Amino acid sequence: MIVFILKLSLLCFWGLWFFIAFSTNACESFKALKLFSKTWPFASGNLHEVVQSMKTYSLPGWLPRLLFSGVLLWELVIVSCFGWAVISSAINGAINTVLLNAAFLAGLGLWGGFIIADEILKQYDTEHSHILFFIAQLVTLATFYVLPT
Repeated sequence: MIVFILKLSLLCFWGLWFFIAFSTNACESFKALKLFSKTWPFASGNLHEVVQSMKTYSLPGWLPRLLFSGVLLWELVIVSCFGWAVISSAINGAINTVLLNAAFLAGLGLWGGFIIADEILKQYDTEHSHILFFIAQLVTLATFYVLPT
């Protein structure tokens, strides 16, 4: 029972982490759309970073915003997957491995995409953080399969 609670807690942790990341990025979008004031404190600042990093290649101004919207959508999918995994596992009293794998695959895919984008855009400081998140998620996923059921 303790192992199940640990695994469920890990699912909750990552679900909550991605929910917060999604929320701060959504607020960042609302600031850009002037729905929130420029001084709104609960915003990631990530859109500005994406816009700045893409200036290296003189790309159209709409492209960073489109990509940022794609990330927002991807984060929403990840949050949903973790939420479904937590609810299903809690109801059944056992980790739902199908939903577990879907949630972690979506999360790892996001980090992998960021790592590749960081390399293309020469964002090495940011890439380091994304690599650490990728590793942390991979280790967490491995934990589900190493610990007994």
